[in-house]
Amino acid sequence: MGRPERPLDGTTGPIAAFAHDLRVLRNRAGNPSYRELARTALFAPSVLSSAASGHRLPTLAVTLAFVSACGGDRAAWERRWRSIAGQAGSGAEIREDRAPTPQAEVPPDAAHAVSSGVIRLAHPAQLPMGSRTFVGRERDLADAAGMIGATGPVKVPLLVSGPIGVGKTAFALRLAEEVAADFPDGQLYADLGDGGTGGRSANGIVRGFLRALGVPAHLVPDDPMQRIGLYRSLLAERRLFVLLAGVSDEGQVRPLLGRAPHSQVVVTSRARLLGLEDTNRIELDTFSRKESLALIGRIAGQDRVRSEHGATDMIAELCGDLPLAINIVGRKIAARPEWAIAYTAGQLADRGRLMDSLAVGDVNVRDRFTSAYERLSAAEREAIHHFGQSGAGWTTSIGIAAAMGIMIETADELLESVVDAGLLQRASVAGRYAVSRLVSAFAAERQREPSPFAAAVPMAGRRARKNAFESLRHEAVRTLPGGSSEG
Repeated sequence: MGRPERPLDGTTGPIAAFAHDLRVLRNRAGNPSYRELARTALFAPSVLSSAASGHRLPTLAVTLAFVSACGGDRAAWERRWRSIAGQAGSGAEIREDRAPTPQAEVPPDAAHAVSSGVIRLAHPAQLPMGSRTFVGRERDLADAAGMIGATGPVKVPLLVSGPIGVGKTAFALRLAEEVAADFPDGQLYADLGDGGTGGRSANGIVRGFLRALGVPAHLVPDDPMQRIGLYRSLLAERRLFVLLAGVSDEGQVRPLLGRAPHSQVVVTSRARLLGLEDTNRIELDTFSRKESLALIGRIAGQDRVRSEHGATDMIAELCGDLPLAINIVGRKIAARPEWAIAYTAGQLADRGRLMDSLAVGDVNVRDRFTSAYERLSAAEREAIHHFGQSGAGWTTSIGIAAAMGIMIETADELLESVVDAGLLQRASVAGRYAVSRLVSAFAAERQREPSPFAAAVPMAGRRARKNAFESLRHEAVRTLPGGSSEG
């Protein structure tokens, strides 16, 4: 039970009635003590107690924190606060262009304690360093900045998608630089891909975000839903830029999205994450040839590019204008100024050694492709094997269905899954999928390996193979948790 309330100041009229109803709300919430409320509201107990005293109208931030901690309707209380603030005139803090930074009581010996006995939330700067050699993407950056700057009751999450190596995170970091002035309260960052937080749950990421925002460990709720709720509350109160990179599916990121009027969440993913509603989308393509040449010139020197323009253009062609591959080759050229660019072009022209050539230090194209390939089903891998056979630069559901002896609808599902894995793109011609030269070379390497699909579905007549595949597919679906197919 909470301590007895002091008598209300009845001389303040509507403010006293406002305070009285705050007390009623607290009572309905089980009459927690103000110290207990402070753990969730992140304002000192004395501040919360004063809000319900009726002496003066509390600030909007304190009111909403009090209401949220008691499970009230924030929107309804905000409307009521603004109505009373308009009547009270100068006695109320009406101007709140930005909500004041929430505060929380901490022990006197806490590292962040100040003389008033409260702490202020931190100003995180978690974004990694962007690329100094970033080129192009002017139209995409302008579109993305326009989406972020659009007026509305909330900031709509932005999804940046595209195939492996297209530069999604580099794009998001450049975007963050361009809109930084609109998010002065800081930046949060989490890498959910293979090389980052990977297996961490959304709750683990939220716990890290709360600590980065300066919330003391003893004030972080133990309950996962309350922890996510606190994170969303802070997201709603502040102006933050949040980058969630390398997301593989909707379930990873959905808990990290919230109704935020001033904070922007940007997600990067190879998959299109079609399950996310109310999301702005930017889909990145490979470089234009002009952008490819500009990047090589920025890394290796414009003079060298100008002197061997034809060889540089050939390199861009052999790399499929993929930003990751172009960046790698540019660094290799820069590291060997005594070599002619034509020599590097000759190395790349050997399709059998192409994957070996696209590596520098701990960065290489093959590893990126392999990481995505190994997550695919046996049937999806078999579809990729066919990419390396024709070298046509494109494929279709009909062609894959004929090659694998399966139904066209099933082949279409397989190719759509490969698109979301980042190893295939839709072509400009309806019904076609673009197979890059690099993916084709990778597929040719993998084609020489034993096929798990062939082992599971032996070669036989077309009808028998199709029936065997469909039986295998339905059995896999049936044995998944909940009896549904994988996302």
